[in-house]
Amino acid sequence: MPDQVVNLAAFWGSLSHDAELKATLAQPAPYEARWVIPVALGAVAVLCLTTGGAAAILLGIVLLLATAGAGVWIHRESAEREAARAAWLRLLYCRHCPNQFPPDKALIS
Repeated sequence: MPDQVVNLAAFWGSLSHDAELKATLAQPAPYEARWVIPVALGAVAVLCLTTGGAAAILLGIVLLLATAGAGVWIHRESAEREAARAAWLRLLYCRHCPNQFPPDKALIS
């Protein structure tokens, strides 16, 4: 029934703070990017590259690769989490058969 299907974000916002569904239907948490490790790895890599010596340069290159990998991983995780949060904002919720679905899958008659 059309009156049973509501926007999930609006429905979630209308629930009382102690409602059981409040935690179940909550929006995914945002990703808190922690750049301390990649920045520290990059600083140590630059230090190794500038001190000279074959072993230090090799270690610096490895640390730079690790820095790049950590940065890519953090960026990807952040993008995925933001996409999940944006998708949550578009979801519909059926109050009759507690299902969540995107608007293009709605069969409202």
